[in-house]
Amino acid sequence: MFSSKTQLAKRTPENGTDRESFLSLLVDEYLHSSSYDGKCQVLANLANFAYDPINYEYIRNVGVLDIFLYVIKNESDRQLLHYAVAGLCNLCFDPLNAEYVLTHCGFKPLTALLKLTDTDILADTITSLIQLHEYQTSSDLYTEEVIANVCSIQQSNDQRLVNLATIFLQYVSSKNEQM
Repeated sequence: MFSSKTQLAKRTPENGTDRESFLSLLVDEYLHSSSYDGKCQVLANLANFAYDPINYEYIRNVGVLDIFLYVIKNESDRQLLHYAVAGLCNLCFDPLNAEYVLTHCGFKPLTALLKLTDTDILADTITSLIQLHEYQTSSDLYTEEVIANVCSIQQSNDQRLVNLATIFLQYVSSKNEQM
C-alpha cells in the first residue's frame, strides 16, 4: 500500500527512527555484513521499500540504488540478483530513478541478465527495461543481441515472460519507427 508522509509520521513512534534513517541503517548493514543470509535479507527489505514511491527520495539519498546497481554489475548469486533487480524494477517507474540507472551504466548489466533462466529475474529485468525505455533517448541501446535474447524469452512456456517480451519488442519497434 502506498503511504503519505503524514501516514509515515503517524506510524513512527515519538522516539522512533524516521524512514530515511532506517533505510540508511539497512544500507550500512548490507555494506558491513559478512553473512550471506544477512545480505539477502537486507537486500530483500530494500527491494520491498522500493515498492512505495514515498520512499524514492530516501532511497536515492542513502545509496540504495547504488547497492542494487553494484549487485547487478558484480554478483552472480541468483538470490542477490533477484532482490536487486526486483528493487530496480520497483524504482525504474520514477523518472529520477530511471535517469540514475541510465547515467550510472545500469542498462548494460540489466540486459546481461536476459541470458539467465530464472523466470523472476527475467520478468523483473524485462519490466525494468520497458520502464527505462520511456526515459532513454538512444535506440542503439537495444542491440541485436538484446533483441535476440528477448525474442528467445518470447518462446518461453511461462506466459508472463511471453507477454513481457512481446510488450518490450513492441516498445523497441515503435521507438525505432520514431527515429
